[in-house]
Formats: sequence, structure tokens, C-alpha cells
Amino acid sequence: MAEKSITFVKISATGNDFITIDNRRSRIDAERDRPWLQSICQRRISVGADGVILVQPSQRADFEYVHINSDGSLAEMCGNGSRAVAYFAQQIGAAGPALSFEILGSIYRARVDGRRVTTDFLPPRHLDFEPAVTGLPGLVVAGSIDTGVPHLVVFADNLTDLDVQTAGSFYRHHPAFPRGTNVDFILPVDQHHLCVRTFERGVEQETLACGTGAVASSIIAQRHNKVSPPVICHFAGGDLTIDFTTDFSHLTLTGSVAPIYSGSFID
Repeated sequence: MAEKSITFVKISATGNDFITIDNRRSRIDAERDRPWLQSICQRRISVGADGVILVQPSQRADFEYVHINSDGSLAEMCGNGSRAVAYFAQQIGAAGPALSFEILGSIYRARVDGRRVTTDFLPPRHLDFEPAVTGLPGLVVAGSIDTGVPHLVVFADNLTDLDVQTAGSFYRHHPAFPRGTNVDFILPVDQHHLCVRTFERGVEQETLACGTGAVASSIIAQRHNKVSPPVICHFAGGDLTIDFTTDFSHLTLTGSVAPIYSGSFID
């Protein structure tokens, strides 16, 4: 699949890294080329990334956002990916600083201010404070929610020493979630700050940050009276700011993006 004329830009969005490609000429087919797209996400033997992002034509928005996870699955939504693609789309002239994008039929809006990008989220769904999941030692299940993708939020006594790979994999594959779930381990700091570590479905490991996870964590923590918006979520990869009204008519994710390098694929 790889052609010398297919170029890419590697972008990090608060520690989530993505291979972004201008696919407005539809040279890549996400379904047909999925094995290749998965292969270029493999670290040490290829470019390496949490996922591949394609910018494609849309009849309903400035562009279509197609996101392939590193395991080859198609992402329903990715908060940090949405900020990376908004920045990339502006850079290639596919959109202006205030833009809209389509992903799997849903329309989102975003704003680019230099390297700081805000995505407006749709209201969350399936908020459940009593999912049929028992907490592991030192962990208390706080609730589940869909912020574009499903998340389980878990209070942790100690994030520093937490084995996120083991605990995250346990919850991610729990029978209560037939489609699987992302898992956010949180520790409230004060009224406006949370520490968060996330195990991401599709990446199948902890990532340095998670945008939809930051949104999920902030909402669940607020419903437990642990924080109030705006909420700053501290990840290993940096900080994300979540702001929202109680009726979710306003729900935003804001953080920085950083273009790392550009290149082209060689057969």
C-alpha cells in the first residue's frame, strides 16, 4: 500500500500521538488498507502512533475525520485526535480556525488558536452510577458514561503505584461491557483538579493522555461532588481543561497540540 507520494505529519496532542494524512483525494481506503494503517502504528518497526487520522471530503462539514486505532479498529471518537485533526486540517487548508468535522455521521465543532485547540463535545450518553462492576482492591467504581466512546471511571487511592495495565485490562474486558470500554483511574486533588491515568480501548494500554477520558472523568467526578467545572485533568502527557454546564449544552475539551515531524512512506 505504501507509496512514496503519500506524505504524513506526526502530531502529538498532550501525549497522544497520531499519524495525520491528507486523504481528500481518497487514495487511501480505511477498510481496504486497514492492515497497512495498523502496521504503520507499530513502534520501533514503523512510524509508531496511537492511531492514524485521515482528513477526507464531507458533504455535511468542513471535512470527514476517519480514525484508525493502533490495533486496526475504527474509532468512534477520540478527543485528543479531534484536536490534532482540527489543527492539521487548518494547516493543509481544509478548514479555517473555526471548523466542523464529521465522524461516523456525527458533527462536531472545534476552534484552533495557534497550537491550542478546543473541541465542542456532544452531550454524553448512558450515564450510569451503578454499573455491574465490582472494584478491585484500592479501587472504587464511580460510574460509566459514553462521551463519544464508552468509559468506566474508577476512583483510586494511589495512582502512582497503580498497575494500570492489569487493572485496565480487567475492566476493559469485563462482561458488563460487551463492546469493551476505556478505563479512567482518577484521584481528585481539589475542587478544580483531577489526576487521571487512562487505559485506552483500541490502543490496549495506558496512553499519556485521553481526551474523551478527561471529559468522562470530569463529569463523573463532578456528579460525585469531587470537582466543579472548569476541571483541569493532569495526565503524564500534560493537562487538559474540561468545561461544561450541568445540562451539557456547553461541553468543551481544550489542550495543546504539537506537530513533531513530517515524512513520506517508502515501499
